[in-house]
Amino acid sequence: MWCIAITGPPGSGKSTLAKRLADFLKEKGLKVCGITCPDVRVKGRRIGFKVIDLVSGEEAWLARVDCEGPKVGRYRLCEGAEELAIKALSKEDCDVYLIDEIGPMELRQRGFREAMLKALRSGKPFIAVYHVRLSDEEFLKALKHCFNIYLTKDEREIAYEKALKYLEKVLYRRD
Repeated sequence: MWCIAITGPPGSGKSTLAKRLADFLKEKGLKVCGITCPDVRVKGRRIGFKVIDLVSGEEAWLARVDCEGPKVGRYRLCEGAEELAIKALSKEDCDVYLIDEIGPMELRQRGFREAMLKALRSGKPFIAVYHVRLSDEEFLKALKHCFNIYLTKDEREIAYEKALKYLEKVLYRRD
């Protein structure tokens, strides 16, 4: 089983890289399931984060300043995101899982956390984006054997090319 783990500072292009790799895999005929958690901006100002199911396109607010759940940074967790993430990460007819991202907001919700771990431990290939300060030992253990990419703004294209070479190798190796 192969995997790619992507980290780096905010704004380095981690989510964009993960999406490009997922698109590459889809072009090769693989079904990519999972989630992405993009920030949402209005007039250049971040107002929160959503969770989006990659297969159905269904989305829910993960966190906003005006939700009523537990506080993470300046945001509060919203209802509905955990349920959507669990459903998206529980699809069994996938060839590859994508998790974007394993971060503080996602880890604060027990069901969300467990769904991510289950996907990583499923035996299926995965691409995971993780917060640069991730310290959760269970996740670090699941990610340590992956092809790891520490992304910087200056090396986005180089990282993409290295990841493509890795994918070509694992997708077409002769066993």
